[in-house]
Amino acid sequence: MNTSWMNASDAEILEDIGKRVRLWRMSSNWTQQQLADHTGLNRSTIRDLEHGKPVSLYTFLPVLRALHLLDRLDQALPDQHKHPVLAVKQLERKRVRSKKQKEE
Repeated sequence: MNTSWMNASDAEILEDIGKRVRLWRMSSNWTQQQLADHTGLNRSTIRDLEHGKPVSLYTFLPVLRALHLLDRLDQALPDQHKHPVLAVKQLERKRVRSKKQKEE
């Protein structure tokens, strides 16, 4: 799949992510069972992920960690405080609380 997922359905994106996880697992010379053992997940959960079935982030994060991919989340979701343009925009959007007026 093309890395531009804007026009893809959620199912297509999940399928592509699953394929990528499978390739990373295989490049690490791990079986599904070995990845499951490293993550504390069931082998069937690893299989479901690789087949594009929905899994929770709570399930996905240990897989990324085991495959040494967790640090790549910074590229997908950069920290606003570390990104100068986003930090400036955040300051511009800071809410100002209105002062309460005293009733007379």
